[in-house]
Amino acid sequence: MRARTSLGPLPVTTHDGYEQGIATAQLRLFGFIPMMSRHGPDLAHSARGRFIVESTWLPSSFLPELGASWSEEGDLAQLTMPIENEEVKMTMRLESDGLLRELRLQRWSDLTDEGKYAWVPFAAHTEEERTFGDYTVPSRLHASWWPGTDREFEFFRAMVDTIHYSS
Repeated sequence: MRARTSLGPLPVTTHDGYEQGIATAQLRLFGFIPMMSRHGPDLAHSARGRFIVESTWLPSSFLPELGASWSEEGDLAQLTMPIENEEVKMTMRLESDGLLRELRLQRWSDLTDEGKYAWVPFAAHTEEERTFGDYTVPSRLHASWWPGTDREFEFFRAMVDTIHYSS
């Protein structure tokens, strides 16, 4: 995934990748000055959680024939996906018409008191959805680490203007 953002007036690009159990993350100022580069098993472990969150932009990836397992608990949908021999579990709060409002999961992160990797609560909230091609997906959302605690902090806001699906 490639994204563009800014740190104040300075343009920043990110490139995050995950393939066959290997994850990489790079952050570049002006698109070419390296600011951060990460890789390794902890990043790969974390990327599996990120992968399932970002898969909400391609809902067909949650089909049972691709390994997804679904269950319901009240107004919550529980999804379990096998990713690289790991079962990643996510809880979704849906509206009565099926629109996704919130998802929660435990993600592998170093955002702990000790700065060591551990399971950390994570949530994303959908503020708006749009239809792109055959899919209605989150188009305006925000995400937080440690949701519902005194440590909660929002670190991500996005508005999706375009998605191009290809086969």
